[in-house]
Amino acid sequence: MTFERGYQIFVRTAYIAGIAIIIIFLPFSKYILSIGMWTVSGAWILERVNLTKFTGFFTTGSLFRRIALGFPYTLMLWFESIGKGFRVFFRNKPAMILASLYLLHILGLFFTSDFGYAFKDLRTKAPMLILPIFFATSKAFGRSDFYRFMMIFVMNLVVVTLANTWKLFNFEFIDIRDISGHISHIILGLMISMALFVAGYFLFRKKRTSLWIKSAAFLIIVWFLIYLVISRSFTGLGVFVVTLFILLIIYTFRSRSIWLKAGCIFSIIVLLVSGGLYLRSVIRDYYRVETVDYSKLEKISPRGNPYTHNLLSKQTENGHYLWIYVQWDELREGWSKRSRIPFDSTDLKGQQVKFTLIRYLSSMGYRKDAEGIEKLTNEDIEAIERGIPDVVNLNRLSLRGRIYELLMGYETYLESGDPTGSSLMQRLEFWKASRGIILEHWLTGVGTGDMNQAFMEQYEKMKTKLSSEQWWRSHNQYFSILIGFGVFGLGWFLISLIYPAWVKRGFEDYFFLSFFIIAMVSMLTEDTLESQAGVSFFYFFFSFLLFGRREQDPL
Repeated sequence: MTFERGYQIFVRTAYIAGIAIIIIFLPFSKYILSIGMWTVSGAWILERVNLTKFTGFFTTGSLFRRIALGFPYTLMLWFESIGKGFRVFFRNKPAMILASLYLLHILGLFFTSDFGYAFKDLRTKAPMLILPIFFATSKAFGRSDFYRFMMIFVMNLVVVTLANTWKLFNFEFIDIRDISGHISHIILGLMISMALFVAGYFLFRKKRTSLWIKSAAFLIIVWFLIYLVISRSFTGLGVFVVTLFILLIIYTFRSRSIWLKAGCIFSIIVLLVSGGLYLRSVIRDYYRVETVDYSKLEKISPRGNPYTHNLLSKQTENGHYLWIYVQWDELREGWSKRSRIPFDSTDLKGQQVKFTLIRYLSSMGYRKDAEGIEKLTNEDIEAIERGIPDVVNLNRLSLRGRIYELLMGYETYLESGDPTGSSLMQRLEFWKASRGIILEHWLTGVGTGDMNQAFMEQYEKMKTKLSSEQWWRSHNQYFSILIGFGVFGLGWFLISLIYPAWVKRGFEDYFFLSFFIIAMVSMLTEDTLESQAGVSFFYFFFSFLLFGRREQDPL
């Protein structure tokens, strides 16, 4: 094997290893993810080094010259290699437009005052620039290599979800979202949604797939769906369902087969009807309230203490009124005998224990007195300590508890105006704040680094009842871009994503279209590109699926 051939194999192996590291550690660690980025960067630079110049310099001339000038000369060759790479990149218009969103963030520096945060944001979003450059200027992968990368992605997520499930069933968490570790549970949910469609391709669409691969794909799909339910990844599950729904519609219009059209239409109808009936059933059960004759409410507990009955409050938990049959002294005394957490302190989620206790007792139909506490099992006490307010939430295989939480948050918001503690109501408050900032800065935005400051000022202006610890940003990527860079920035953002996909015919490819829908739908309720994990996930798959492979997989 010649030196040149060995060098090429080494560089290509390093490039592949870097991509594999990125894929494997996307759901694990942003630090090792950075190592993958650096590995790909190094391989990208070495790929274009002029070996003739390099070997010529180090095999001719005096030893002193080679030692004294070796490093500067090597450095010069590296810069020359970078220049070659950028010349190829500048000839690739779709890749340039995709990476131009990073330029938008640089231009946003002209409208910012917090340069510390702005430069931190630019470091976080470096994948916007480097990943399109790498994939658009390096040798693309064939179909078999691409499938291997996708299998690594899927199997890696199987390992991650199994590890998270171990934490879940061993209660190694305070908030269920903590089981995802260093990555946002929402970004992990989006990755799982993507993996579901990858597995679905091997199950339904790929020809000449062995039976064991199809069987494995089927089991993986079932497992991922179960995981999304037990981990209560409402966003991941919702994005998957919406993406599947949109793909079915697209298949319906594109298919020439009458039977396939009929099957798609039938599947769409089944999805809509079954989802609607389930949601209707849950909402009906939630608002089905026990019949109480207020004139016959007992005033004294079995232990001779007076009950408190708030007849004005209509708040319920699992169909039972919260604020009747409450005996505070008995609750305090009974709780102190069952738990080490003080009655007037907070549970592991930071909620007041006494209110979590009242909600839990109500959800079981128990009175809020000593006898009610005595009926609780040790599992119930542990659940209350962990901040679980409703016995329905103990069932990990049901979405009912999550929907109940949303409805409870809505009721609390209507009654008190405080959205704290309800993810849905908090998002409405985030969007309300976003609207106020957009109306004031719709033309130029607030700049790359001033978004946090703008939100703090807007929340104060609104006199929001939302806890100051949750004065977060918009949780809507389109709002975030509009707030940061104005209406023209939003237009640039949309063009930078749609134009490259249109020119490269990405919308005709199964994998890219699935990913694109997942990403764009997620941006309605999340700041998908505002974290390193999110921006790395988005730009890696966008660039890899569009520029990193030679053949597409048509719809």
